[in-house]
Amino acid sequence: MRNISNSTYAVKYPSKEFATAFIPKHGVPFRNAVIGITYPTPDYSIERQSSSPITVFEYVLEGEGKLLIDGKWQTAGSGDIYILRSGEHQHYRSAPQRPWKKIWINYISDYLTAMLDAYNIKSGIYNSDAARDHFEQLFKLSQAVTPDQDACYAIAEHIHAILHAIVSERGAGQSDKYRILEALNAAVYKKTNLDRLAADLHISKSNMIRIFKKHYGVTPYEYLISQKISAAKLLLKDTKMTVKEISQRICITDEHYFSSLFFARVGMRPKEYRQSHIQNANT
Repeated sequence: MRNISNSTYAVKYPSKEFATAFIPKHGVPFRNAVIGITYPTPDYSIERQSSSPITVFEYVLEGEGKLLIDGKWQTAGSGDIYILRSGEHQHYRSAPQRPWKKIWINYISDYLTAMLDAYNIKSGIYNSDAARDHFEQLFKLSQAVTPDQDACYAIAEHIHAILHAIVSERGAGQSDKYRILEALNAAVYKKTNLDRLAADLHISKSNMIRIFKKHYGVTPYEYLISQKISAAKLLLKDTKMTVKEISQRICITDEHYFSSLFFARVGMRPKEYRQSHIQNANT
């Protein structure tokens, strides 16, 4: 760890963690901030009591771990941002098998706390494709500059940009979830893929997956396949189309793959499913 200050700043870090401390002379825009990177450490665990004035911003580059938020353990993995606010019990730890690699900034600042309040951002796990660049810029800043007041203001600007990106994603997710759902429902009888759907919606594939799973509990791919299977079940029950015709109708052109997929989801082959409904109709 590099220590940048007119006074001492003692922080103990694991052997695979490196950090730089910034302590502006006049306590503006923060009293202190520490920017660092943590490399995968199986026994990594941090716990702070609610009396701690530290706010935590961390971006997970790879791996996964758990955070205790509102008394419940939640999982944060690659691409996630987690924010833990000051004045709250903070407890987070890496998964031993797939420990986190993450970029982070911890700070003490009344000004930045007020910004969290203004954006109505609580402790939790967030996601924003745009925010990653700001975390990476923060880390580069911590490695490349001689800490001075300008550097401290640049850090605050990046934190503000991260908050803005999170809020923008949150607002977009409320409307985009319906657009994604509509596009998936319209794709039941079309040959398409998630890359094409995301391009048509003008959002990234990863963001589309995140938004949809957040609101509907399944990935877009899982939802689309389930809708195709539901359509196939109706066609098997209500038409005399062959299995091959049905597989082509829902744009799963390989009949054998369709049959295997149907069996995996329904528990019987398409012909068996059709026959079971014919028998039920005759009893």
